[in-house]
Amino acid sequence: MKVAAQPQLWIKPGVLAELPAILRQEGISAPAVVTGGRSIRGREEWGVLTDALVGGNVDFLDITVRGEPSPEVVNTAVTDLRRDLPDCDGVVAIGGGSVIDAGKAIAAGMAMAGKGESAFDITRYLEGVGDLQPDGSTLPLIALPTTAGTGSEATKNAVLSSVGPEGFKKSLRHDRFVPRLAILDPRLHMGCPPGITVASGMDAITQLLESYLSPEANEITDALALQGLRAAGRAFPGLAGGDDSEELRRDMALAAYLSGVCLASAGLGVVHALASPLGALHAIPHGVVCALLVGPAMEGVIRAPAKDHRRGGIAARLAAAAEALGVPEDLPGWLRGCAQGLPRLSSYGFSPSEIPEIVRQGGLKNHPVTLDEGQCAALVEEVL
Repeated sequence: MKVAAQPQLWIKPGVLAELPAILRQEGISAPAVVTGGRSIRGREEWGVLTDALVGGNVDFLDITVRGEPSPEVVNTAVTDLRRDLPDCDGVVAIGGGSVIDAGKAIAAGMAMAGKGESAFDITRYLEGVGDLQPDGSTLPLIALPTTAGTGSEATKNAVLSSVGPEGFKKSLRHDRFVPRLAILDPRLHMGCPPGITVASGMDAITQLLESYLSPEANEITDALALQGLRAAGRAFPGLAGGDDSEELRRDMALAAYLSGVCLASAGLGVVHALASPLGALHAIPHGVVCALLVGPAMEGVIRAPAKDHRRGGIAARLAAAAEALGVPEDLPGWLRGCAQGLPRLSSYGFSPSEIPEIVRQGGLKNHPVTLDEGQCAALVEEVL
């Protein structure tokens, strides 16, 4: 049985004012503060954060990450920090999954830079494209998500992207890259735009479903995935309908965190296998890819012959997942309905001629059923 390492977890509303005390508790005196372009800047919370840090005599450098982080963004941040905050001894990442991934990579980059390299390049440490293995060196990271989607605050990998015909989405990964502390503050999620709320929520739901159905699932990930699906079932319909209450934001933040815990131990399926090459080829939000593909993918699981699977078979597990989510009938139809109104792949520049290469690079990961290339291509074609 495999259960991946997890961070210390706090669920605490209104935590930003307490950040100086938290930093002292964690032994951090000069942090890099990594934020997104809109998730906190321009909001009242930005003033609360900066006032707390300045009032607490915390020496910090703020770094903005817009969109999914690239190796160049990380390299630039590391260069700037080594020049402008040479005593940097920790990272605080406040934002969506992309911001937290950037925070992980910056924390590792700061610890690894200068070890014999004349010019540091994080690309050299990425799986599948780099020539070096990370040794686990990293600065302590405190992660405060502002969207409920990827669960990056619970995992050991940071996904970096280079978008284009020769692009890639690859992970910087090591057991020591799990954040030291993850803080779920539902108030930081309130005001998240509806489109991002829906796409992020569908990412979390997809991860919970794929982890629960994975052949690598175990008793612990089963329990956590079902708990995450129950939390998502309570929260997602209301959030998608415009309710922005603290209670719903808390439940969805917990669902996203649990999805990260589960995927780290049980893995993911074909939706995320295809999401990687799709996101490398054109700039498309990861949550949108998940929302578009998860309904057809779950329909394919129902139709296809299952791999050997323990404890009752795939049909029973699908039924249990649907019941936990609160959708006892026609789970694929419900998932398809959640994606209605989202732009399709063609809106982001995808064309039919690109599908064979997307499928070739995608694979199946820990999918519960076997799909051939034609079936995978049909999944992509359906949402083109």
